[in-house]
Amino acid sequence: MQVSHIETINKYEKLGSQARDMASRNLPRHLLGKITLDAIDHKALAAFKSIDLAQERSVSWNWYFYSRYKIFYPKAFDLSVWHGSTLCSLTLGRPTYRGTAMRLDFIERFNKHVLFANDMFPVSLLAYEAYARLIGATQIRVMDPLNDKLVKYYSSHGGFSVRPGKQGVPHYLVKDL
Repeated sequence: MQVSHIETINKYEKLGSQARDMASRNLPRHLLGKITLDAIDHKALAAFKSIDLAQERSVSWNWYFYSRYKIFYPKAFDLSVWHGSTLCSLTLGRPTYRGTAMRLDFIERFNKHVLFANDMFPVSLLAYEAYARLIGATQIRVMDPLNDKLVKYYSSHGGFSVRPGKQGVPHYLVKDL
């Protein structure tokens, strides 16, 4: 790996840490001190491994691809959300190639029965908006929502509009910052 690539990774990891800190300070009052926002690291991957993967999951991402994603996209932003020692969600995204928008490529909530399950998308969105602002992006994009139910759910969180892809299937939702 070239030195410039390592420098880029380090620069954007620092910005990611700043974004998680900013989002942590701006959590809704009912979440302050109750959840923590971290990077995806060995602890998050170990918690993912210990999750009962037999539970009903809308997607079956194997989050171990995370390290390859971060190498390929050094400006990527990653987030793990915790309630105590319980992993609540993981998200992973990256800026568009021109840097004008922040893509939220992967998001997964692991247990719908966790105390703050309904807050996981808004919390992730808060962190992604902070990161987008730090890197100078002016939009958030939720890429390839799985189904119409998720399109409606994501759209209910203020300001998103659908950008259709091929054959009428939503390619992404977009929100201006």
